[in-house]
Amino acid sequence: MSQQPPPDGTPGPDRWAPPSGWSPEQPPAWPSVPAPGPPGGVPQPPPGPAGNPQGPYPPPGPAGNPPPGYPPPGYPPPGYPPPGYAPPGYPQGGVPGAGGGGWGQPQHPWAPPPQAPKPGIVPLRPLGVGELLDGALGLIRSNPKTVLGLAAAISAISALIQTVGIWISLQALGAPTTIVTGDSLDIAADLAALAAAGFAQLVPALVAGFLQVLASGLFIVLVAAAVLGHRLDASRTWQHLRPRLLPLIGLTVLMGLGFLVVTAGLVAGIVLLATTVGEWAILPGLLLSLATIGVMVLVYVRLAVASPALVIEGLGPIAALRRSWHLVRGSWWRVLGILLLSAIITNLLTAIVSVPISTVASLMTGFSESLLPSVLAAGIATLVAGIVTLPFSSAVTGLLYTDLRMRREALDIQLVSAGVTPSADPLQPYRQVR
Repeated sequence: MSQQPPPDGTPGPDRWAPPSGWSPEQPPAWPSVPAPGPPGGVPQPPPGPAGNPQGPYPPPGPAGNPPPGYPPPGYPPPGYPPPGYAPPGYPQGGVPGAGGGGWGQPQHPWAPPPQAPKPGIVPLRPLGVGELLDGALGLIRSNPKTVLGLAAAISAISALIQTVGIWISLQALGAPTTIVTGDSLDIAADLAALAAAGFAQLVPALVAGFLQVLASGLFIVLVAAAVLGHRLDASRTWQHLRPRLLPLIGLTVLMGLGFLVVTAGLVAGIVLLATTVGEWAILPGLLLSLATIGVMVLVYVRLAVASPALVIEGLGPIAALRRSWHLVRGSWWRVLGILLLSAIITNLLTAIVSVPISTVASLMTGFSESLLPSVLAAGIATLVAGIVTLPFSSAVTGLLYTDLRMRREALDIQLVSAGVTPSADPLQPYRQVR
């Protein structure tokens, strides 16, 4: 402790006295802590005279300010950058690995990742299930004139042919009444009526199957172009599909024959078990049926994207089957789930359209006692439901094929490059990566 000044207020030779007017009770002396300086050290001032451990600096002033020569509190020492900034030599935004923006621009750690480009109906990256289904509906929104126009034309032709076939079949079955009355039994006439009814159903079924294949190919071309933002009209769509139509029909027939052969083999196996084992053939027949159905489902899912591979990549039927088998490998359960969800949505849309029309037709049939309203209602329901379900189901298959290739072959990178250097053929970017 320093001694108090003399009563007269005159300082001694080695003592410091406050100026006149100050209270004799002063705050504690500032600690003699050397101020930090740049690396290498800075020479400190020599201590003050004996008895004054504070050095030659005066004590703080009345407002609590530091002695002269010291910066205000809260500021870094001379030679150091302000707080909150990166050290000299580091770019603004922080040091890599320290939670900043790396060597580029400043970026918050919670900033969203960069978005994938979306020139068309879906972003060019692997798709989620919701994005895939929304893209299938987006095909209709992006090009309604072509999509709905083609769907309406194909559905109208299919509904007309099926309606005529059903009417002819009912007329043929209603002609021979001898089986119902039992007055006379003309087996030849009855067989002829059944044959006519079957033929009347077979021809419309074949025509409807062909129209289904045609619609599938057309909408696959449209969805492949819509992914890149291209809007094709009906003539250009047909121009791209025409050289692939016969191979597409061959692929459909080949797959249909394969499943028909498997079904015939199942029936033959059950008949063989029934003739050899007898009534004990129920259990092995049931197990055989379940095993066969499981194999058919497995094969169907593995071949689900054969049609898009054939149309878009220009492959043959056998090569398209191999291509689909390769693409679905490792994603079987996901593809199965998407196909089931698509089938559920398609059936719901069909039911929403068909139920009101069928109800009205049933009421009209009850009043008129004629089957004509029911036949017409079936045709109208087929027409209206096909306008929505045909493009939706085909678009799901096409987008599923695109998603599998983006996951396995990085097709999205190739499609982004195609946007930089666009081609006149919208299917050309899909054929450059295998």
